[in-house]
Amino acid sequence: KRQLIDPAALGFGSPAFTLDTTFQDSLSLENGSGDINLFEVRALIPALKWKHDSWLFAAGLNYTGIEADFNTSANLGTTHLHDLAIQLVAAYNNPNTPWWALGFLTPGIASDFSSVTSDALTATSLALVGYRWNDQLDLAAGVFASWSLGEATVLPALGFIWNPSSQWTIQATPPIVAIGWKPIPNWTFGLVAYPAGGTWEIGNSSDPTRQIDLSLWRAALSIERRLGPHWRISARSGLAFAGDIEFRDSSARVLSSSNLDSAPFAALALKWAF
Repeated sequence: KRQLIDPAALGFGSPAFTLDTTFQDSLSLENGSGDINLFEVRALIPALKWKHDSWLFAAGLNYTGIEADFNTSANLGTTHLHDLAIQLVAAYNNPNTPWWALGFLTPGIASDFSSVTSDALTATSLALVGYRWNDQLDLAAGVFASWSLGEATVLPALGFIWNPSSQWTIQATPPIVAIGWKPIPNWTFGLVAYPAGGTWEIGNSSDPTRQIDLSLWRAALSIERRLGPHWRISARSGLAFAGDIEFRDSSARVLSSSNLDSAPFAALALKWAF
């Protein structure tokens, strides 16, 4: 069985109830025009799983809540942002063939929930076809697509999973890149890079801003401890980088935008794996 790691607690590997918290240090806007402070809580809740022959179908609920302090020209102050989504997964894995497939569709709502219109609707999807090259290496190719704030994005998705030994895992599984080392049972050390941020519709503000588009990447060192057959606890710390933010009005006209300086962050996660 191919070994997968999940150092960013994004739901890779075995299904698990997951609670993840991230403490983000101030992200300064370029030219010293303000900063943004974030505290994030994310929950992954597997709900259904059904297997038939070589096919696996699953569904779950994903929630992310962010308390954002905007010390910027957009007069938003402290804003609570929510992202609620249903994740639908289909996977094909037949031991008699080296070919496999994986796909997911995640429709959701991203908003401060003071006002919800069609601009709050979001969706992401990924379709991959993979090939087991040998006992250590899988290769995959496919398509990633997303929809938010009325805009669609379609990108090619290339990936691999390499287990050069029982201690090492190197994987590029969109949207993350990770290296994992398990020197002793129950302990896994990792290095991971993954996207963060999001898009939201907001209505609870006297400011004309009605849409927020925050994009950034995070890179971190991580450590995970396995506690018995089900529990996992992990911590990671690193740097948020390559960030930018746009504030838009209800017509999607950009009111202001800025690149964001890099800043450290830390995170804790607790899992109950099946």
